[in-house]
Amino acid sequence: MSDLQGQLEAVRQQLDASNPEFYRHLALYLQVLRQSLPGRVEQACFHLATQVHPQRYGELSLERRQHLHQRLQVLIRRCTTLLTVEQLVSLADQISRERQRHDRQEQRLLLDQLVDSHPESSAEGSFAAEAPQGSVHLGLSLPLSGSLFGFAAMNGPGNQRLSEPESPEPGFDPGSEVNADEDRVEGMAEAFAAAMDASLDDALSRSEEPTSSPWQQGRLPRDPVQLLRWMDGMELAIARRLRNLSHALNVELLRAGLSRSLLPLSLLDAVLSGQLELLAAPANLLRLQLPFGPPSAPGGDPLQTLAVLLRIADLEMEEPRLRTCRRRMLQHRQEVRRMAQQFRRIQRRLHAHAAEQLWLQDIRQTPPHRP
Repeated sequence: MSDLQGQLEAVRQQLDASNPEFYRHLALYLQVLRQSLPGRVEQACFHLATQVHPQRYGELSLERRQHLHQRLQVLIRRCTTLLTVEQLVSLADQISRERQRHDRQEQRLLLDQLVDSHPESSAEGSFAAEAPQGSVHLGLSLPLSGSLFGFAAMNGPGNQRLSEPESPEPGFDPGSEVNADEDRVEGMAEAFAAAMDASLDDALSRSEEPTSSPWQQGRLPRDPVQLLRWMDGMELAIARRLRNLSHALNVELLRAGLSRSLLPLSLLDAVLSGQLELLAAPANLLRLQLPFGPPSAPGGDPLQTLAVLLRIADLEMEEPRLRTCRRRMLQHRQEVRRMAQQFRRIQRRLHAHAAEQLWLQDIRQTPPHRP
């Protein structure tokens, strides 16, 4: 036991020794990103103004053109001040809590559907009542309802149990048995709901504890598994900052008449997560075929939109220094992943050893059973 604990501590010490180097790589990556971001934004907006909508840009007055460039510079400065390790740590923790709240809402919605014992409509119930005995009724209720588990299978008088005999014995009352079954089902559903609520609330309360967030420790985690999670959160935070800047830039371009539509944040998130098929476009620009709007002329091109979308991959492709910093960070991440695998193996062995000791202790302390 002590040997396994020593191995875990050795992994933590190894991680402590390498964390400062990773912090330097990340800080340098963000510094290069802050330096290269204005040029990449200017290049994307330049393409929109001179290649996509040159006539509209030429029709703007000098005052409006200068105001547009001033607004773009202000938005870029605001974003670059937030592209620091400290600011991104706070945003990563916020994103993590947002996802926890979303997961809790989905879990509670699923629980409500699971314990719903009356999902069928009155139309379905009347059809079941008119159906011959022994017929099969295909309901149209949602799959995640109580009827999926047979909780509402006995609501209608025609839906009798398959085990009911064809010739009831004297004194047999089908209604009383159906009512008894309904009572048992309702009791099972209530017990199931109570148990699920208790376990869910316990799990959610644990997930809301500050110690469960690796971004609130004030330092890089000493646990390699938590450090990998910390790294993933920082990547999401960088992408969120760039997405917000892209949206703000598109708003200013729309006000200046250099864009025809404003894409919502949810659509930008879908693009970043790879859920939408994109059309070919220059770096840091997004070209989409719109499913709405006036129909195109016969034989003409479908309605498309072009907007700014700053992506980490495009920025690294355009900036060699960013690629160099990324390569160093990936090398460090691979080493942390190796330590995380070793850390998990040692933990599994430690848990197995503790369980063996408890098992042997329980055997010795458990009194013999006497019939």
